[in-house]
Amino acid sequence: MALRLLIALLILVVPLELPGCGPFFEATEFKVGLEPEAPDQFVRGTLGILQPSYARLYQVIAYRYLMGVGLNDAERQAVLPPAPAVNSARVAGPPVNDSPETPWLAARNRVPGVQPLRSVDVYRQVKRDNYFDTYVNCNADAFRAAASTLERIRRAGKPEEWIAAQDMVFEDCSKGTKIPPPVSDSRFAPDRAYQIASAKFYMEQYDDARQDFQTIAADASSPWHDIAPYLAARCLIRKGKLAEAETELERIASDPALTRWHAAAESLLGYVRAHLNPPGRMHQIALALTKPDSQATIGKDLADYRFLFDQQVKPDSGDDLTDWILSFQAGGFGALEKWHEHPTLPWLVAALQSARPGDDAVQALMTAASQVKGDSPAYLTVNYHRVRLLPAAEARDLATQLLTTKIGTSDRNLLRAQRMRLAVDFEDFLRFAPRAVVGKPPTSLDKLDDDSAEILDRGVPLDLLKQASSSPFLPLETRNRLRRVVAVRGLVLAPTPNFDEVFRVLQTPGDAPYVQSDSYPRGVKPGDLDDYRDNWWCAGSKRNFFVETPSDATPLVASFVPTDLRERAAREREKLAGLPSGPSWLGAQTIAFAERHPEDLRVPEALYRVVRASRFGCTDEHTGDFSKRAFDLLHHRYPASEWTKKTPYWYK
Repeated sequence: MALRLLIALLILVVPLELPGCGPFFEATEFKVGLEPEAPDQFVRGTLGILQPSYARLYQVIAYRYLMGVGLNDAERQAVLPPAPAVNSARVAGPPVNDSPETPWLAARNRVPGVQPLRSVDVYRQVKRDNYFDTYVNCNADAFRAAASTLERIRRAGKPEEWIAAQDMVFEDCSKGTKIPPPVSDSRFAPDRAYQIASAKFYMEQYDDARQDFQTIAADASSPWHDIAPYLAARCLIRKGKLAEAETELERIASDPALTRWHAAAESLLGYVRAHLNPPGRMHQIALALTKPDSQATIGKDLADYRFLFDQQVKPDSGDDLTDWILSFQAGGFGALEKWHEHPTLPWLVAALQSARPGDDAVQALMTAASQVKGDSPAYLTVNYHRVRLLPAAEARDLATQLLTTKIGTSDRNLLRAQRMRLAVDFEDFLRFAPRAVVGKPPTSLDKLDDDSAEILDRGVPLDLLKQASSSPFLPLETRNRLRRVVAVRGLVLAPTPNFDEVFRVLQTPGDAPYVQSDSYPRGVKPGDLDDYRDNWWCAGSKRNFFVETPSDATPLVASFVPTDLRERAAREREKLAGLPSGPSWLGAQTIAFAERHPEDLRVPEALYRVVRASRFGCTDEHTGDFSKRAFDLLHHRYPASEWTKKTPYWYK
């Protein structure tokens, strides 16, 4: 009961599974987000390390496998159909097999004497005051039915008149202006009646279309009389008369004479009930989604379930699937209580996710987790959490063992992160600090994720950072970048900064005294200006212009660093926390040097670069003052310099 009350609250805070609006900057992915790294393997039960960030489609799939239900081949096809190819028919040439109208166009264009048609616009616009939208008005089944009907019409006589009428019908999918004229051959009158009713439907004349379909349903000689009741019910749905539609669809679904349309009617009933009684429908779907051999309904059920979830529908009680998804996506909140009540594998996974070292329940969870066998879909997930929760020595051995197995890049990075935190010394830390980028070969351990960059930046002193810059465990690009960090950090920490180095840093906007993660890499070379002002560094920040961490944030604990070196790192961190932005610090050093050494030939260029940095760099409240002082000094003391001519303005 307590979990149920909690779920009612959590459903209001669990976010939609859709990403928000931009703008977005290119990010390096070290672990998966909304979907698994290999969805085609995931639907076969290779779940890897389950993530609470997965879209609910994958949460449902995971729950099925954790409960031993899994997915058969037909269910896999229904929940994760192959991605369609790009349709070149929109540009030139014949249509390809990814468009709903393809069967119709292929059959139609083969008829001699008929002018070929390259595409049909299936989208209709909705325009109201302060509102605009589009929707798919003509679905794939309409085009398949038209192609099948054409074959029958061809066998009975000349099809040109029927094709011309059908073209009008499909033109109404988007434009809605034409109704086919009466037929000239009475043999095809039932087909023309169906075309007229369909045209009215696509033109959004739902009352007239419904009346026409009811007339067709009453005509036993019409080849369309059995589908007509179903289409009449669809007219009610389009009109928003859902209660009436539910009654008609229930009658169709129970009519032995309409067996062919039972499945379609049941599918539409699900849609109607999702709108009439969202909690009840959500509960009904959740129960259906846990049953085996559900290939006939699982695709539509998943679509409705996710829609209702995103509408923040409060589910009815007694639904283990929904409870588990809500708990798992909320970090396993309330999962331990649920696991004690129902010690199933899904709830073990959720409870492990919420557990922290030292919790009273850890021992019981560890015992249960150790019994999960290697062929279980939960094996990697529960052992990842065992690494988090076990004592250091046992966790270190388990993480090392898991890293020898064949696993995905994202899972490997997660385990490397845990193993890195268990390092016994600095060299052991460096061995596991690099990560591979998801989507690249797993052998390319060539980047720093946030945690490894955090420890190098704030958890170790300059001496160890210098050691890391020459370590063979780090890739060459990372070592080169660390060497530049070491140089700038040594410069800003020095009692008397060397102007040679100050002048060099003025020429390299990408250099900073901070180790930055590769999660949001700077888009240009160190010597080039970044278009988004990620140049030099921000005051008291370990990150760039966009991703900034407060200077007083507690760094990750680097337990492998001896106490004396950890204390030295803290002193350096305190000094760096008080550092002004790069343009201000460089401006202060340059102006002081220029006052002492006005004859130095580098001074005019350095003053120009200070003003330039105040325009393109990460600034603070003092940067404008340094910009003006450098500008005045440059113009008053070096009026004839080429650098003065390049500096017509200073910047606040």
